[in-house]
Amino acid sequence: MRRRIQTRLAIASAVVAASVVPASLTLSSAGASGSAAAGRVTFATPVVVSEFTPGYEPDIAIDKSHGKYRGSGYVSMPEGFTTTESYIWRSDDRYRTFHPIEGTIVNKTATCAGGGDTELQVDPVSGEVYFADLQGLTNFSNSASTDGGHTWTTNCAAVNGVGVDRQWEAVDSNGGTAAVGAGPNDGRLYFDYDNIERNGGGGAGGNQLVMNESLDGVHFGAACAGADVPVSTPVGSAVSACPEPPAIISPNETIPGNILVDNNRGSRFQHRVYAIHTGDSDKSVVMSYCSGKPGDKTAAQVAASCTDPTVALNKVNPYWHDSYVRPKGTYSTGQLFASAAMDTAGNLYATWSEYPGSGQPIGPGTIKVATSTDGGAHWSNAITVSPRDQVNTVMPWIVAGDKGRIGVAWYGSKTHEKAWGPDPADHSEWSLYYASSVNALSSHPSFSTTMVTEPGHYIKYGDISTGGFGGSQDRSLGDFFEVQSGPDGQAVIVYVDETSNDRESDTCGGCGQTPPQAAGPIMVAVQNGGPGLYAHAKVPAIPNTPGSVRYPNSPAFLSSGGQDVAAPNALKVVGASVRKKDATHLTITLQTADPELAKDLRTLPPLGGPVNNWLVRWAAPNYKGPGDGNIFFVGMESDGGANPSFYTGTTQHVDNPPYALELVYQPQTKIYGTIQGSEIIWTVPLSAIGNPKKGNGLFSITGFTDTQQSPAPPVTGSVPNQGMEVGNANLPNQISSTPAFDYWVK
Repeated sequence: MRRRIQTRLAIASAVVAASVVPASLTLSSAGASGSAAAGRVTFATPVVVSEFTPGYEPDIAIDKSHGKYRGSGYVSMPEGFTTTESYIWRSDDRYRTFHPIEGTIVNKTATCAGGGDTELQVDPVSGEVYFADLQGLTNFSNSASTDGGHTWTTNCAAVNGVGVDRQWEAVDSNGGTAAVGAGPNDGRLYFDYDNIERNGGGGAGGNQLVMNESLDGVHFGAACAGADVPVSTPVGSAVSACPEPPAIISPNETIPGNILVDNNRGSRFQHRVYAIHTGDSDKSVVMSYCSGKPGDKTAAQVAASCTDPTVALNKVNPYWHDSYVRPKGTYSTGQLFASAAMDTAGNLYATWSEYPGSGQPIGPGTIKVATSTDGGAHWSNAITVSPRDQVNTVMPWIVAGDKGRIGVAWYGSKTHEKAWGPDPADHSEWSLYYASSVNALSSHPSFSTTMVTEPGHYIKYGDISTGGFGGSQDRSLGDFFEVQSGPDGQAVIVYVDETSNDRESDTCGGCGQTPPQAAGPIMVAVQNGGPGLYAHAKVPAIPNTPGSVRYPNSPAFLSSGGQDVAAPNALKVVGASVRKKDATHLTITLQTADPELAKDLRTLPPLGGPVNNWLVRWAAPNYKGPGDGNIFFVGMESDGGANPSFYTGTTQHVDNPPYALELVYQPQTKIYGTIQGSEIIWTVPLSAIGNPKKGNGLFSITGFTDTQQSPAPPVTGSVPNQGMEVGNANLPNQISSTPAFDYWVK
């Protein structure tokens, strides 16, 4: 959730131009013996999901069905309980650009409160999108869309109970043959979560880890199977159509991780459902699993048994079993969620962040991996996959493909501090890492580790909270990020990049937390080379052209009210570039699809507002040393077709104290600009964008267009980045964007 209450006793909660990672940054991981995995994994320049919304614990799901949206990627994030809003974006061009969905989640949650944890799954047979949003630790808003997010069916009280947290979903598709439905041979959707402070059958701190099933993605519970229960209810329904409580599935749970189902046809464990979590007050990692009662052979039968609350009232359902992935020890496994993945042969893989010591962790921290080949009953010894020079590691997520092929992503820091992190690491510089293996089941597995983010571009400066309200004050990254596989076995990572000077207010009520909470966008990094997760598929190459991007097929539309409204060529961007003009200036160019742009600055009818903006933004590290970076931009604005203004600046943020809700691009410094045919050309003084020197980088450069109701007011006063008095009606509408590219000053 956006401000997740979590203690140890209770859980309340691209890419056309690539940045190729130098070979020196690919390592054999310290804890895994053997040679490096075959080939070196590389990633393209990370793509900005939304230029306007600060990111927080993003979720990603990829459509692998054979329907209309096959290959599309969906990203979600919660905005916060104070807003009750959450967001979803979709990419239809293999993660090169993203756009808000048409059935805007902001509008949906104006009726259904949300803003807490979000969870996304896509039915692998039908392509239906399932979305779960936490309502202030009271209930869940569960939604389903059959048209890629254009329209939604929503239930505002999806489960029976109050006091719930951190939900996860998984689909049993009967071996890839049946979508989720109510029939005896249809698939089933699983939904697990924490019942907070429920003692009967509860976990180590009083939490109950519980499991429900669904026949439609919006109602959850055992009684949903009745013929008199509708498969959908109107948006705003306040009463759950599933009156029975969920099944308790483990007696030893502290923090719940994700869930899985064995969908491998012919597997001896087909239909088995798995739920990974920490146990023993965050001193172990536990896998709970269920195959139903003897004789269960279908998704419907197994789900009915595994979610039945009546077979053991207020106790653990007897069909569930626990095994230790990591036995209880004198270490901490609670640097947020353990996660699990399954390969196409049914083998299991688990990962978690581990720090030695009881109570306050000591260091260094490590990323661990363990495997199981017998349906989770037994696990291998844990191995370390993070390099030794990373003293702080946190929030790993794991993905699997064909047998033995896995990838693990995490945030890591090499900064040595007086206190071990991640929470008290106020001066750490964090990067995003990915370790891959093609032989993870061997007796001597090998891992090759790549720094996904570019050299010199740290994605965060300061601490990373892993204790919710009980931890440090900088909760800006949330509790996790994810990696999934694309249709061709490429790793697709969603994370948050806080290379930004948009710090929020002091979130601890005057305690003087330094630095206060940060804000920055959600990013997606896509693998573009090296061994993929599928042995039979080649990872698609993504051209690498530092300094420019060309993308003639860039989507350009306004998404609203369930529809796409096509944008005129004037608002469609097809390319961007950066080059050195002279010793003190850069030339930045944005190309549109309109060869006579100067004549078409006015859009009729207005597309979301009469004010049109053309911008190029980028992330810049602190060129002087450790510390926050910044998001710089150049812009051109025209109000109803009037003569345009040209400017540069850094992002500001609209506050709902103490949290940043929107990044805005307000004029700060007027600069020279001109329109030549289809292109906008800015001459940018280096002094206005942080004074980058030779060899310094401008990262994830993205051209985009938006519309507003009124012009962006200029930044006034001597202290920037303190929040702007901008009404919500003037927040921008995203229209078109380019993939991202990097540029190094020459």
